[in-house]
Amino acid sequence: MIRAIFFDFDGTILSHTTKQVPDSAMYALNQLKKQGILTIVATGRHITEIEEFDFCQNFKFDAYITLNGQYCFNETETIYSNPVSKNDVDAILDHIQEDPYPCVFVEKDRQYMNFYTDSVIEEYKKLGTSLPPLENIERARIQPIYQLSPYLSEKQEKELFTRCHDIKIDRWTDYVIDVLPAIGGKDIGVQKVMEYYDLNHKETIGFGDATNDIPLLKSVGIGICMGNGKEEVKQIADYVTDSVDENGLYNALKKYQIIK
Repeated sequence: MIRAIFFDFDGTILSHTTKQVPDSAMYALNQLKKQGILTIVATGRHITEIEEFDFCQNFKFDAYITLNGQYCFNETETIYSNPVSKNDVDAILDHIQEDPYPCVFVEKDRQYMNFYTDSVIEEYKKLGTSLPPLENIERARIQPIYQLSPYLSEKQEKELFTRCHDIKIDRWTDYVIDVLPAIGGKDIGVQKVMEYYDLNHKETIGFGDATNDIPLLKSVGIGICMGNGKEEVKQIADYVTDSVDENGLYNALKKYQIIK
């Protein structure tokens, strides 16, 4: 019996085309709630970005795996917390001082960056959310940082990687990467949430579309890739559904007889 379903956000629940949640997806999520099935979002986004979308005013997930698994929580408590090491954050701040580039610093309750460029503005237009506020990024030497998103060249990326000792990098566009702890990712977040709710992986389904969703889909009983997903994600999925704009989420849940 399926007890929990994990959902990526962008390109899975949220349409890249309309920047909206399709009605069919909203219906499916509400049906799962009525049936007592846990709905859990697993995203690279910060919670403040998710809350900007209107549908979040009317629908609350049972748990949130945010920042690619680095910070997981529900309405009552923190489930798992895994910040980037202080030494690595300091190394990135030093690198920015020497060779400036825009970088988003993500704390538990806020995110901010040092300056904007055309590439930064363009990427946030695609995301459909507000630009992070500009702040003094030196505060990151003191506060726990769960994820960094620098906008840099491949040369700068290689230099950054040589300076840090306990990180891994996910590049999600030509312009920007996510910097996470070496032992981190959506799969770790899924594992911690499963332990919290006493779930067996056979009792779970996962939906995703991007390469950072591969660990998620491999961690659940049934891994489903959206029709708009990357080819490498489709190759490892148990099932490929229709695209987010073609009711992919709803259709897959119907196929597996989870909803009527």
